[in-house]
Amino acid sequence: MTSETRALISLPIFLALGLLMLPGCATVEQEARPPNIILFLVDDMGWQDTSVEFHSERTPFNDHFSTPNMERIASTGILFTQAYAAPVCSPTRTSIMTGQSPVRHHVTNWTLFPDRDQSGETERLKAPRDWRKEGLQARDLTLPKLLKDHGYFTIHCGKAHWGAHGTSGNDPTNLGFDINIAGHAAGAPGHYHGEENYGNEEPRGYTPPWGVPGLEKYHGTTTHLTDALTTEACQAIETAAKRDQPFYLYMAHYAVHTPIQEHRPYIDHYRGHTYQHTDLEIPEVEARYASMVEGMDASLGTILEKVESLGLAEETIVLFGSDNGGLSAHARGTTPMGTEADSHNWPLKAGKGSAYEGGTRVPMIVSWVKVQPDHPNQQSVPIQPAGKSGALAISEDFFPTICRLAGVEIPTEYQENVDGVDLLDAITGAGSSTRERALLFHYPHVWGPKGLGYEPHSSIRVGDWKAIYFYEPQTWELYNLGEDIGEADDLS
Repeated sequence: MTSETRALISLPIFLALGLLMLPGCATVEQEARPPNIILFLVDDMGWQDTSVEFHSERTPFNDHFSTPNMERIASTGILFTQAYAAPVCSPTRTSIMTGQSPVRHHVTNWTLFPDRDQSGETERLKAPRDWRKEGLQARDLTLPKLLKDHGYFTIHCGKAHWGAHGTSGNDPTNLGFDINIAGHAAGAPGHYHGEENYGNEEPRGYTPPWGVPGLEKYHGTTTHLTDALTTEACQAIETAAKRDQPFYLYMAHYAVHTPIQEHRPYIDHYRGHTYQHTDLEIPEVEARYASMVEGMDASLGTILEKVESLGLAEETIVLFGSDNGGLSAHARGTTPMGTEADSHNWPLKAGKGSAYEGGTRVPMIVSWVKVQPDHPNQQSVPIQPAGKSGALAISEDFFPTICRLAGVEIPTEYQENVDGVDLLDAITGAGSSTRERALLFHYPHVWGPKGLGYEPHSSIRVGDWKAIYFYEPQTWELYNLGEDIGEADDLS
């Protein structure tokens, strides 16, 4: 064969390879690439702590809080008006990681030390003997482990609160994350301000149980904890982009958990002002709280902008949620807007730790970072902009939903242990409503305040009906939430 003949035969092959490498000519491998996934979880954020309307009508709280970036993803995605979590944090976070209800995984209360029960007591009851005080451990199957095995670069940023101090679950890298940014056993920061080293006694030091680890370079600066975490998360996203890997970012802010401390410069939007349309002055604690909410929202916007600047917006989906209902009464006082105690989540009743809706109903939004309907990922998961869903959703649903988004097969032997429901049909509007499913809540502990549903309890919601059993004083309550969202009329 002559050299001329060989060249003629090779030419079509060379041209074909060249065409495959031209911009805009996606290969089969590129089309099959799974989406980047951001789970943006806020701590203690209530259903009404936002300018986004989750109720059937706008409320005074929607006018008080400023969350333009939540508004942004609500306008491009779908908003769930009936999403739920456990009444306190560790149970919810373990449910997200395992797909299981607290009834099954047994982390039914918040954790800190493996040999210490964080529960209070009633006159008649102590906490259950066999709940998992050590929390989630390295031996457990977790969502990031499955994603990592499927080629994802897995990033944890912020509050972990899975495994107790001194156990394997204290370190998120033992639970499936490639990177851990500032996560450990504690569920709250010692301090939000860099000047106070985020609760560590000495600059560049670590003071358990409450000092935030791993952010030493910000010690002594004016950098708020929320902003430091956001900067680090953006750098981790850049790392994933350079590695050319799909990424899973579990962005779990310590905010808006106590201590309620101002987030500069947002505090000036509230301090010394009155609530909109009223002559009621905003209390100092509520001014600080609103500044923390606005700072959290600014973090969301910064992360969305980072993804967009890297050219990844069309292939990145964000799921927004909270780990329990909004804090009320405890640490926030009794009159947020001239109302009574436990009304920070109005029209919902009570708050974090309670059996009532204020303790468990949370904001939830799902959206592509940038809508581009002809993108392969968005063709597979089309989300109608400005959508609203009344489907019942709960924390453990994130596990099967994210697995399906990522194309991850849940191990056969584990599937029967998954209590969560894949919400993709509800997200895309394809049907299969979850309105009649049963949601189970199990909190046989004493969290803090007394009365208004803070006693040890279990409850179930099916359709519009919600039944609550209080272990003390051993009584039932029954509500029709479709007619009585404030749980004022006990029909038991």
